[in-house]
Amino acid sequence: MKTNQVIQNNYDYIVVGAGSSGCVIASRLSEDPKVSVLLLEAGAVDRSWMIDMPLAVERLLTGTKYNWAYKSAPDESIGGRTIDHPRGKVLGGSSSINGMVYTRGNALDYENWKTTYGCEGWGYPSVLPYFKKAEKSLSGRNTYRGDDGPLYVTKPDLTANPINQAFMVAGAQAGYPVTTDSNGFQQEGFGPNEATIYKGKRWSAARAYLPDSVRQRDNLHIATNSLVSKIVLNGKVAKGVIFERDTSVYKVNANRETILCGGAFNSPQLLQLSGIGPADVLKDAGIDVAHELPGVGANLQDHPDIVIKFKCKLPLGLANHLHFPRKQLTGLSWFIKQAGVAASNQFEAAAYLRSDAGVKYPNLKFELLPLAFKGHSLDPYEGHSFQIHLTLMRTHSRGYLAVRSADPKMPPTIKFNYLSDNRDVEILRKAIRMAREVVGQAAFQEIAGQEFEPGINIDTDEDIERWIRNNVGTAFHPSCTCRMGTADDVMAVVTPDLKVRGIKSLRVVDASVMPEVIASNTNAPTIMIAERAADLIRGRLLPAEHQAYFVSPTWETAQR
Repeated sequence: MKTNQVIQNNYDYIVVGAGSSGCVIASRLSEDPKVSVLLLEAGAVDRSWMIDMPLAVERLLTGTKYNWAYKSAPDESIGGRTIDHPRGKVLGGSSSINGMVYTRGNALDYENWKTTYGCEGWGYPSVLPYFKKAEKSLSGRNTYRGDDGPLYVTKPDLTANPINQAFMVAGAQAGYPVTTDSNGFQQEGFGPNEATIYKGKRWSAARAYLPDSVRQRDNLHIATNSLVSKIVLNGKVAKGVIFERDTSVYKVNANRETILCGGAFNSPQLLQLSGIGPADVLKDAGIDVAHELPGVGANLQDHPDIVIKFKCKLPLGLANHLHFPRKQLTGLSWFIKQAGVAASNQFEAAAYLRSDAGVKYPNLKFELLPLAFKGHSLDPYEGHSFQIHLTLMRTHSRGYLAVRSADPKMPPTIKFNYLSDNRDVEILRKAIRMAREVVGQAAFQEIAGQEFEPGINIDTDEDIERWIRNNVGTAFHPSCTCRMGTADDVMAVVTPDLKVRGIKSLRVVDASVMPEVIASNTNAPTIMIAERAADLIRGRLLPAEHQAYFVSPTWETAQR
């Protein structure tokens, strides 16, 4: 494996950030031996058992070795609480520390990008070929799925866990649809939750797009532990970057383009550090304004997450594996054979649902975990338990990101304004009642016991709202801080070709360019964005594919 080679003075392309998008961009651009690519990553290399083992995700999210460990600013709308926001600081970025869930979003998400925000080329027919190009679905190829891409995608066996089975059957008993593939024709309904796991190991963007054969390319240089502090500008043209590694400072030129792939936090942060952003934010931070662009850092979105938790009346789920000797045997099974409980992320069953009649496509995700944790901790309840994450897929609340100084090592202010719009609270309140109804079905009769949290005494609208505001967390999907839009959209940061408005030779390619966050986890869509961006840069876009997609025929009048 070749990393941290001697840095040249000039490259055709400089890619900043080796996360879900940066790995894709660097890999795809360096397929052309005629161009040179430098990939810069502030974190370390990605060779660790903690990254490889799917069930070790908690160590990654709570540690700091591979994690930026950001915290949101206090939000008055949730009682002044701050919320931890782990982000990957390692090759693979957040795909090396995330929950490995592979979900694409709904077709109407992308149609909305096109029709509402004028993002031509980002409608569902245009993005579908890139989802297919990226993936190697172990369930096989069809009109919606690919089987020859670098990203392995596996479908769990829901019959192996009775709690998963009960969840699926209960959803149908409650009148909800069932889908065999939420990433294919029909997202809506109860179905298996696919994962970027292969042969019991995490399949991150780094593992998929930067295998040793790619890292060995002579025209690709990868520099880890390299913190970019500034984009070098010559007037309104990006000429390269300045970065620090091992106490040395480097200035490197980009002959063609500089491409930011830092994600929803680091890409707007670097733009602002470079003098590109809202004038008031830059002046308050003591940074000279090089190019006023008010949308940089604005429009911050996430998926708020609440968790309903139950006692399990039968000896099922992960509690069996928490104590000696089963805990040790579980670890041993993975280390020897990459098999057993530790070879799964355990988020195997999920549902995409609509909260109300008149909602055209799912705005909620329910996700089952066969173990319940107390409060905001990672301390499990005694005995057997399970919990269901209730995640709001489209929020009305908006936040912002703003640098506080010209020091690149100082974390920016990250203000989400969670639940500042009461409509978000109303939908989550309905989600709790919907989840209780599902767990109240016959399929759960022998399994579900006491409701630990919120608890059946929390039942009035007022009590439920108070509990939600005191307990809401995050699904770890920050996005939209460098959003796409038309060239005359004053709050757009990039145009649909992902070029920064008003600055030449500079693009942003990551989850920050989403105009609105999609109705799913964000890793798969971010990889898709990067696949399409690489072809945009190389001038060889795949033809659109017009495939049907599911919309409930009764969505205007029925919630299910």
